[in-house]
Amino acid sequence: MVTVLALPSDSELVGRADELDQLRSSLRRADAGSPVTVLLSGEAGVGKTRLVTEFGAQAAKAGARVVFGQCVELGDSGLPYGPIVGVMRELVEQFGHERFMELAGPGREVIARLLPELGTAAGAGGGDLAEGRGRLLEMVAVVLERVSVDQPLVLVLEDIHWADRSTNDLLRFVVRALRAARVLIVCTFRGDEVGRFHKLRPVLAELERLRNVQRIELSRLTRPEVADLLSRLLGRQPEPSVVVRIHERSEGNPFIIEELVSAGADTSYDVLPDSLRDVLLVRGEQLAEPAQEVLRLLAIGGNRVEHALLAAVADLEATALDRALREALSVGVIRVDGTGYAFRHALLREVLHEDILPGAHTRYHARYAEAIEGSPELVPSGVASIAVAHHWYNAREHERAFRATLRAADDAARAYAHADAQKMLEKAVELWDRVSDPVGVSGGDRAALLERAADAARDAGEMERSLALIEAARADPSVAGDPARLATLMYLQAKVAGDVGRGEAVDAALDALENIESGRDSMPRAQLLTIRAVRHMLDGQHEKSVAASIEGAALAQAIGDRELEFRNYHVRGSSLVHLGRVEESLAAFEKSRRLADGDPRTLVGYHINYSDALNVIGRYAESARVARAGIDLAREVGVERSLGTMLAGNTAEPLLALGEWDEADRLVTRALELDPPARHYWQMLILRAWLCLWRNELSLASQVLKEARARTTGRRAEPQYSVPLARVAAEVALAYGDPETAWREVRASLDEPREMLAPLDLPLLATGAAALAAIARRGGDVDGTDIARVLSQADSHRDWATAPVWVPVAVAELANGVGDDPRRWQDVLDAVAAAGGPAHLTPYAAYRRAEALLAAGDRASAVDALNAAAEAAASLGAELVCGWIDELSRRAKLSLAGESASGTTDHGLTAREREVLRLVAAGRSNREIGAALYISTKTASVHVSNIMAKLGVSSRGEAAAVAHRRGLGA
Repeated sequence: MVTVLALPSDSELVGRADELDQLRSSLRRADAGSPVTVLLSGEAGVGKTRLVTEFGAQAAKAGARVVFGQCVELGDSGLPYGPIVGVMRELVEQFGHERFMELAGPGREVIARLLPELGTAAGAGGGDLAEGRGRLLEMVAVVLERVSVDQPLVLVLEDIHWADRSTNDLLRFVVRALRAARVLIVCTFRGDEVGRFHKLRPVLAELERLRNVQRIELSRLTRPEVADLLSRLLGRQPEPSVVVRIHERSEGNPFIIEELVSAGADTSYDVLPDSLRDVLLVRGEQLAEPAQEVLRLLAIGGNRVEHALLAAVADLEATALDRALREALSVGVIRVDGTGYAFRHALLREVLHEDILPGAHTRYHARYAEAIEGSPELVPSGVASIAVAHHWYNAREHERAFRATLRAADDAARAYAHADAQKMLEKAVELWDRVSDPVGVSGGDRAALLERAADAARDAGEMERSLALIEAARADPSVAGDPARLATLMYLQAKVAGDVGRGEAVDAALDALENIESGRDSMPRAQLLTIRAVRHMLDGQHEKSVAASIEGAALAQAIGDRELEFRNYHVRGSSLVHLGRVEESLAAFEKSRRLADGDPRTLVGYHINYSDALNVIGRYAESARVARAGIDLAREVGVERSLGTMLAGNTAEPLLALGEWDEADRLVTRALELDPPARHYWQMLILRAWLCLWRNELSLASQVLKEARARTTGRRAEPQYSVPLARVAAEVALAYGDPETAWREVRASLDEPREMLAPLDLPLLATGAAALAAIARRGGDVDGTDIARVLSQADSHRDWATAPVWVPVAVAELANGVGDDPRRWQDVLDAVAAAGGPAHLTPYAAYRRAEALLAAGDRASAVDALNAAAEAAASLGAELVCGWIDELSRRAKLSLAGESASGTTDHGLTAREREVLRLVAAGRSNREIGAALYISTKTASVHVSNIMAKLGVSSRGEAAAVAHRRGLGA
């Protein structure tokens, strides 16, 4: 006799009031324009789907648009972009084809890679595949933003523990990229299954650091909640003893409770199953054999199978199949889901799947493979190839699995699912020795397949794996006697090693390639020269870079490769400007712009290099304008939040020099949130550390500096990163009153075996001069040769564009050995005013001039200088200088025009710390403070710690009390 249940999905939700409140609160935040992502975890059967279903219904009733996406398990991987494809299809259905294409805008052709039925993917074939992947990620974010304009969007992604790598990458990007959008993303996953080496674990760790992400852990039901659930399932109040034993047996898991009641555990101890597996098999075992056969077939097909596909694989005529399905439906094992069937819970499917005998397992997989291969329309578009590959592989039909796996790899690459393409290609390599004619089927030898896998890994961002695959291809016997093949592999190795900052590997690859291609006019030779030019440019060897780029451009023109020619010219422009040959540089950039021929994707690269060139020669406003124009182009082609992050730093750096610190901070923060490529991440961290320093957020500056050094450890950080990093480290040490460490940082950078580079070394030498002067002022021993070295090297760059600012700084710092000549500091102020920056030097030089005037006994002029410094520092937000001014005025007993340079009334709190304290006093958590101030939770925590230290309190409550009592943070 079968117990009939009122399934929880059809009744009022039991418990979960707190979790529902949290989800409603998140939706309110999202509706106000602050996108939120909720990570909802819990063990299998604890009620995640039931909760999000209830919440989705409530959200829809309140006016939100609710869309669900489901991750599908296929062996050791999921379908490429599986849940996102489902979401996009649902949006197409809701909006209609024409309106959806309007929402997709310039990204419609890349979105069509996910949805081939849209029929517009033909134009997406051009361009770099890795760039195409970036456009796809960005366009998904754009669509979600546009969909949420008229009503808030709730996007539920279920079972992301089964998500493929491409889906995980997209999720990471979208969560970071959404901005001012009315979007709430809810992701469910089995927390108990995400172990140390699970592919989702690093994704979760990364997401949980973001200020717009929160975690909800769904716990088991309490005993009173179990009693409530039992009363709903049974339609009557259960006996207390029944509640006790079912609570003990189920441990509060709602799904297991339901299965125990179904098994009759509410009436007798005798029918209480011994294991979870037995609990879940009870329902199936009640069925006749045809119905059990159908359930086994469904279990092989996945959590959901279309009726048409089931009919094609089932060995039953239509009437018998319907009868079997009705029987399975009647006991609640499966449910009707649109035009197909889904297991009521994934646990049911998993247990049934594990119970299938090996022989039947391979037969069922073969049936599915044959059915889908013969009629791909039985599954959604874009799914057929990977499904066929999966089923043939598990059917142990290696010949057919090999062919299907190669087709699946091609399809995944066309959809920009490069990680999945890599996985398919590596599976094909695994099958290579098990098939009769792998060369004939794949169209190449094993090394060629490894090279394809390496390419896919690189496009997926798996650089170390790509290098390993390249090494495997190089070691293949078929490559040893083929110079052209080896050249291609060495070129690929050089590119990949360069991407991860492994300079030695790049040099080794380029040297090998030079030996192979020397003297040949070929595509590999042109590629070699181009990458050689880039390598020399990054290493600061600009004469060599120019020479390589001249030869590379000539060869590229000869073989008709306009893109390579373009790259050589804009690399040449960058190297020429660092050599001080400005007019030649500008001519090279103009030539590269013409070679781009108006193509916006190519012009993005031009804007990256050209804006940087303008910045290093001190044309800050023009540099910022060119970089911003590049961001506009990146937006036009759909890569603003991927490739465009490279331009964010190029915009922020001149803005810092111009004094537009808030805007620069916004750009840097946003770029870091989007997780840019390694080198650009280094650049952003350096800029962030510098800005935190001059805002007097010393703990945060040290923290960011530590992260920057950790990220560059073991990588070749080229001079454009290593020199500014050394300079910021020295300036932080100076701010902490440790000039000896500051000088060691500067000296170590100057001692490196590299070419001296004026735009990088002039600011570094000025910092070194400040360190030496500070040592001397406090009576330390300063080696005269160090002073001579700094002044000599600064003077050697006197012809450089920004030397009129930086050389006077170095000279002023070391005037009389301690920097106490007011006239020299006035020279600095005049030079900065004439050059239009860097802005921080104005309050700094005014402060140092005041110090020098005091040392000369001119107190009246010192007060004027300090007032000027205070005004400039306050206007800029240079709290570090404000603090120095306050300290000097108190020590010298000078009365300034304002109450305090920093504007603080007590305890030396910075403006940002006062904002944070105001929120602490209002009872806000670190996460809420981060959301309110658009900073990370970690940054908010650092601010709170600094505030408590300055106030001399040990708790947030004490800090709030001090704030209320003394009016701090108001």
